[in-house]
Amino acid sequence: MLNYLKEHKRTLICLLIGLVAILISSICGSLIQSAGGKLTVTDLRDATNEGTLTQLVVDAEGVETTEEVAVEGEVKSGILFKPNAATAESPHPGVVLTHGYLNNRELQLPFAIELARRGFVVLAVDREGHGNYENTGTTGAMMATSGLYESAKYLYNLDYVDKDRIGISGHSMGGFTTAMALMQDNADTGGLGIISAGLMQGWSSFMGAGSDVDVGFLKANDDEFFFTGEDASGNPTISREFLHSTSAADFVGLAWTEGEEINVQNKAYYVNGQVVERTVGTAIDEPFRVIYEENEIHPLNHWSIPSTANLVDFFYTSFGTPEGFGVIDLYAQTWWVKEAFALIGLLALLYLIFPLVSLALTIPAFASLKTRRVKLELANAMPNAMGNETLRGNAYVYEDVPVTEEEVKKEEKPLKTWYDWLLYFVPAVICTFFAGFIIRSFVTEYGDRWFPNDALFPQDTTNWVSLWSACCGIVAVAVILVFFVVKYFINMYKFRDKPEEAEKIPNPLATAKISPSGFLKTVVLAFSIIFVLYLIVFANWAIFKVDFRIWTFAIKVFNVPELVPTAMRYLLFFGIFYVLNGIANQTYRTSSMPEWATIAINAFFNIFGILLVICIQYGTFKGTGELWQADMNLGYIVLFPIIPILIIATVISRLLYKKTGNIWLGSLINAILFTMITVSGTAASFSYYMG
Repeated sequence: MLNYLKEHKRTLICLLIGLVAILISSICGSLIQSAGGKLTVTDLRDATNEGTLTQLVVDAEGVETTEEVAVEGEVKSGILFKPNAATAESPHPGVVLTHGYLNNRELQLPFAIELARRGFVVLAVDREGHGNYENTGTTGAMMATSGLYESAKYLYNLDYVDKDRIGISGHSMGGFTTAMALMQDNADTGGLGIISAGLMQGWSSFMGAGSDVDVGFLKANDDEFFFTGEDASGNPTISREFLHSTSAADFVGLAWTEGEEINVQNKAYYVNGQVVERTVGTAIDEPFRVIYEENEIHPLNHWSIPSTANLVDFFYTSFGTPEGFGVIDLYAQTWWVKEAFALIGLLALLYLIFPLVSLALTIPAFASLKTRRVKLELANAMPNAMGNETLRGNAYVYEDVPVTEEEVKKEEKPLKTWYDWLLYFVPAVICTFFAGFIIRSFVTEYGDRWFPNDALFPQDTTNWVSLWSACCGIVAVAVILVFFVVKYFINMYKFRDKPEEAEKIPNPLATAKISPSGFLKTVVLAFSIIFVLYLIVFANWAIFKVDFRIWTFAIKVFNVPELVPTAMRYLLFFGIFYVLNGIANQTYRTSSMPEWATIAINAFFNIFGILLVICIQYGTFKGTGELWQADMNLGYIVLFPIIPILIIATVISRLLYKKTGNIWLGSLINAILFTMITVSGTAASFSYYMG
């Protein structure tokens, strides 16, 4: 044991550094999330409660009576933030938050953290078909509204929540769910009347609420989906002109005259169509309307300091400052610090892959993965001897030799001529432009036609993403092979007098050479590494209630029995991409550049095409207020997390190739890990099939 520790001291230290970084980031993130222990954070799954509501009933003759109405609360999947100061004797206002299409409850954590540390009881919940709330199969994930109103009832039944101060807010399609809940709850039309305030994030249609309910819009200056309308002259308006539209005027109750300019004030509180003054942290006694607009895009509504300040201000203005709490400045926010620690934890978790692999390769069962079978020439051996291969009268035998970084480095050839450099970069340029400019076709045409949703492949966007990525991998390797053939014939002509020199071109497919037993061991090792990583993720969540993330890119907990079988089916498609991408990554190796430069170049070409079309889309949007490709308003947003994924995958692929001398371990780890990340972070329109 002592010899083992001494021999692998450096690797063990690296492993310890990664684990300590995760521990520190999780402790710090948890302390920020709980406001230094002043909040209790609970993960709710399939939680129910019951209560009653005394409701006034007026019969046909106008006689008023009261009756007890049952209020049945349910939270399929939620994170509850309870201030320790909230008790049955001192109930605090409560707010339920929910996310948009393809997102999950964790995307509302910035709002939850800031409201909770200011004294509000907050419940961030998954909507049906998202996160840990499985789709029942009755509706598609986009339009599924279950989750929010049921959770508001759950909050109502908690004795430490003020039943007269319950608010709701949701982003995008969660904003639609908010609008539906406000309409459904309207006591004036027979609803329960338990909701006192509703803020719609990134959603522009208001369908009515109780006469005593505060309502607001929180919007981006340029929204990719909503907030179009007309001005008072009937001219169409785009999102950045919403405050000058009849829709905005009607919402806040502002009178307007045909042909005249409308000017609804940003962040102004309207009561009966008139702007009223208020002090931050103090409630307005009458029902109000307000529109918050910030210079951002739709996906940033739930991940920006200004929008977070606006949401806090809305509930301050609706409910006032919770008892026992002072007013905290709207921009004195800590959620981004928690997010920074979550990013550190994310990077540390990914970093663990390398020491874990190094230690695993010291285990006898996997040690052979660090060797490579090579041919050794025996000058005077018998031709056609058993187990030998004959060539020109000389025999070859096979021998397993250790794979070292030095040996791998020797395979890298210099780029000596201008056409060497040209043949090095042109395939990468072709592949990256193909990957970027073909996206739209898969989103708007090929995806639904070639890979429609069903019970086996139920996720709305994972289908086209996996199909697109597999296609990109196939095209990339095809292009590389074509250029390999071109370079081969160039060398054959250039070295026509030295055929042995002409053949010294690295074969792209040689990097995938592996024995059947070696492949099986690699599969087992790749799954083992991912299993260990997710053990850390689940244990970390159980202890600290924090995951590893940055915005929409997250390694998070999920419902294992439902999700894993589906992920394994999608792995077939993502596996094609990551294996072929691994071959491409190792093809682009040259001794003319240092390793870090080669990795950087590979990562650049892996993402440049995607980044380019996104930049064109949003550059046009910023300049004109209208999208370059309007039918890609969602498609490019889906690919935001793909950019860091491809960068990380490049690093993993390159570094693990050095440890095994083939592309398989890095490719399989990438495929399994990033399939799990993708599948656990989006929506499904069918119940998960576990057969």
